[in-house]
Amino acid sequence: MMVTGVTGAAIGSFMGGIVSMIAMTFFGAVVGAIVWRLGGQKFFLFIVVGIFLGSGLAIYIDSMASALLGAGTGGAVGGFVGVNVRMLQPRFPKKL
Repeated sequence: MMVTGVTGAAIGSFMGGIVSMIAMTFFGAVVGAIVWRLGGQKFFLFIVVGIFLGSGLAIYIDSMASALLGAGTGGAVGGFVGVNVRMLQPRFPKKL
């Protein structure tokens, strides 16, 4: 919920005004709660780790100015990895 709420706040701030920022934060939190209840915990974890690693790597390679680009790229790659890891896990593991 927090990841999508913060993302909604960022989108609302780009849209302009405090009302749109609050509305998008609420909408993002609701979407996050729905995805969380559907079992998206690991997916969100991969995205958050990707954001931190991507922004850290961008700061290390270039400067603080590229942190936002690195965070976006890292989050996208983290989500991609999260989906692929989830697809590779067996649905019904065999009992020993």
